[in-house]
Amino acid sequence: MQQLKKFMFLVPNTRWFGKRHWNWFTPAVALLTPILKAQGFEVDIVEANIDNLNRDQVKKLVKKSSPDAVGISNMSLEYWRQAHLCAKLVRDVDPNIITIMGGVHPTTMPEKVMEDTNIDYVVLSEGEDRLPKLLEALGAQNPDFSLLNGLCYRKGGKVIINQPIGWVTDLDALPFPDYKLFDWQSVMNTKQKSAIGLTTRNSPVGLVLSSRGCRLKCSFCAAPLISGSGVRLRSAENILAEIDMLVQEYKIKELIFTDDEMYADRERCMDIFKGLKERNYDLTWKNLNLASWRMDREMLELMKETGCYQIIISPESGSNRVLKKIIHKPGNNKQILKLVEWCKELDIEVSAHFVIGFPGETWDEIRETMAFAEKLNVDQVKFAIATPFPGTELFQKAVEGGYLPADFNFYRDDTLGFASGFIETEHFTVNELHIIRCYEWDRINFKTPEKVARYASMNGMTLEELEEFRSGTRRNVGLYFPDQAKAERENVDQVKRVANQA
Repeated sequence: MQQLKKFMFLVPNTRWFGKRHWNWFTPAVALLTPILKAQGFEVDIVEANIDNLNRDQVKKLVKKSSPDAVGISNMSLEYWRQAHLCAKLVRDVDPNIITIMGGVHPTTMPEKVMEDTNIDYVVLSEGEDRLPKLLEALGAQNPDFSLLNGLCYRKGGKVIINQPIGWVTDLDALPFPDYKLFDWQSVMNTKQKSAIGLTTRNSPVGLVLSSRGCRLKCSFCAAPLISGSGVRLRSAENILAEIDMLVQEYKIKELIFTDDEMYADRERCMDIFKGLKERNYDLTWKNLNLASWRMDREMLELMKETGCYQIIISPESGSNRVLKKIIHKPGNNKQILKLVEWCKELDIEVSAHFVIGFPGETWDEIRETMAFAEKLNVDQVKFAIATPFPGTELFQKAVEGGYLPADFNFYRDDTLGFASGFIETEHFTVNELHIIRCYEWDRINFKTPEKVARYASMNGMTLEELEEFRSGTRRNVGLYFPDQAKAERENVDQVKRVANQA
């Protein structure tokens, strides 16, 4: 077999098939690029999402690059059709190009992904070690794929799944992400609106993942399948060195920490913040996920001093019974109230995220969540509907209870992230969840002119844009983004026809 020399990353366009658009780069590409380059591969990228490419443009760029292998990285199961379309487009250009898919979606559903014969291989879970080994094997004369863990492939027409064994334990040994394949001036200056985690104050902005994994076992989360049930931490020195690189090479002005459980080691976090203080880069920064029960006043004060202006917490439920017995999450409402009090005193913005619609949750407990969200009086609240993902306890409970529609499957076109519900029990219907989620979001977030202004500022919107966003959300019960709603209603038949052809 001819040795592989050129590898291409292909990122699907989230806009295809009428879906909502997430205007951000795919972290896996930046993480894997330096590893492949060190292995001697020439690496290229077709970023259909950032560059808003259509199908013909993707095919032309694949043809121009002429890679030996293409890695398709899918952002979310919601965009399954986009990922499979990318594989078809590659096949249309050259059926001899090897196609590999990786990410959360194929890791949780490898058998389903491999039903598509346009996909040759699936790399499960972390790819830093597995992808280079697969590419090395593909260049050998008689590769023995049975020796590669975390790989899904075909043998004699049968799909074989080698379950992933182990995780990358020494995160400090990994190279820093390489963003040079991207149009990073555009990417890092992106102003994402109405997406609280990625809406920033300053730019350019960089993402930092300081740890992997999570010790929690929340019933709705597939993280244990993706990154394991423990926490692997990078050292404070390693994280600060990456921040130095981001500032010096990319001139970033803001950081977003994207960990699932960054604060598992308090001393490490304090060392990171002290390092930021010593460097005096004048950065602003925020946390996408923060465990309220791990926080204390001293830590928050240092965070504020080093540029932290916003945190996102996930109380999940206003009912302690639901929190403990159904979601399986530590902490309690008293701790959350104290954290919010500290943040108000320090002028740190707080966004609080909740989930409703679990099997076993009553309607009164859903109302209890809404009441607690209002009592918190944070800068923004967000409600998600419990969404069953493959491999989660939530999905298992929903199946066992007969709470899913008879035609339910994960490859469907009516999914919109955590906004659309599918679980119905004796306590609530999907329609009831959609309505209460949408109208309580509107009622709680926009009670006063001050809260309206605060919400607009946090989401990078003018007051006029926010009003349009609110009205569009109400009229579509939160199931569409305002800029998509009209086109989606007018073109749904055309979208379905195109989807079927793909």
